[in-house]
Amino acid sequence: MIELAFRNLITERTRFAFSAAGIGFAVFLITVLIGIYQGWNQKVGGFVEDVSADGWVVRQGTNDFIAAASILPASMGEQISNHPDVASVSPMIVRPMQLQHNGTNVDTQLVGYDETTGVGGPTKIVKGVGNPGPGEIVLDSTLARIAGLGIGDTLTSGDKSFKVTGIATGGNFALTQASFMGIDTASELLDMNGLVTFWTYKMKPGGSLSHVQSDLQDTIPGVTVFTSHEFAQSTRHRILDSVIPIIGLIVGLAFIVGIAITSLTIYTATIERAREFGVMKAIGFNNLDLYRLVLFQSMLTGVFGFVFGVALTLVVSRFAARIVPQFIVDIRTIDVLFVLIVTVVMAAGAAIVPARRVGSVDPAIAFKG
Repeated sequence: MIELAFRNLITERTRFAFSAAGIGFAVFLITVLIGIYQGWNQKVGGFVEDVSADGWVVRQGTNDFIAAASILPASMGEQISNHPDVASVSPMIVRPMQLQHNGTNVDTQLVGYDETTGVGGPTKIVKGVGNPGPGEIVLDSTLARIAGLGIGDTLTSGDKSFKVTGIATGGNFALTQASFMGIDTASELLDMNGLVTFWTYKMKPGGSLSHVQSDLQDTIPGVTVFTSHEFAQSTRHRILDSVIPIIGLIVGLAFIVGIAITSLTIYTATIERAREFGVMKAIGFNNLDLYRLVLFQSMLTGVFGFVFGVALTLVVSRFAARIVPQFIVDIRTIDVLFVLIVTVVMAAGAAIVPARRVGSVDPAIAFKG
């Protein structure tokens, strides 16, 4: 039956190719959208999880690292460090900024961190040095590529200038990219003397993280205390929750288009071979046999479309990120298996109308002139 279904498909190779390509592009769109979501999910909260800290103290009402809508007094660090389970504390200043390079605006997520502890600093230096001094700045590699910047270039903000001394990875947050400088330099640039954005802390061995959270929130008014995982997840939800309905809608439309293209192709082929199906009925094939034949044809089309779509996804995702930094795709095996299941459902759904048409074919048509 499979061999017969395959022969029926390849007799009209052009039509079969268009049908498989239609499913392939639907698979491509679905896989890319899922991959973009997974890539953004990783990047948006990944930096927070990579920071060497157990907990984050933020202004009450702040839910994410990207917007950084938190202002805390610099003196709060002493209150946090006085907790018996806290080993060390580190301040961070985080603000969306627009710097300039030769008259061109450079948008960045400015991160000011404590150079003595390194907490919140560049994840991995790939060029230059990673401990910026006064008047120096380290850029995420994606930001440096977008802005065409390299070691030794200068960024300005008002009457202040900063020399690029390092290029790092790990600071691409999908929607924006990080730049790093010492916290004193950032404080002076933003005129935040006596203020910081976040306080991070590390635990002593054997300390209770949940007790530190509740104790700090009880003793310091107006703050929320997150674990690193909680703050990363909160950041992801804050940024990505508005994107999920759009992705879901487009995935649904791609699914419908894939069904429509395949169903139309198989249905047309069925109509054109009505006499052949009549002959098959006349020589003993029942409706179930013909249903299986149509289903196999649809499934074969789906398999070829799936292979084409996944291959196209892998090729496009490799090169598109070099052009569009927001095109961050993480293709996971479990997501590919999910798309395969979607493709099977798509192909099965596309076989329903043609199968009903086959079932209504009159065997007597085989004997008509």
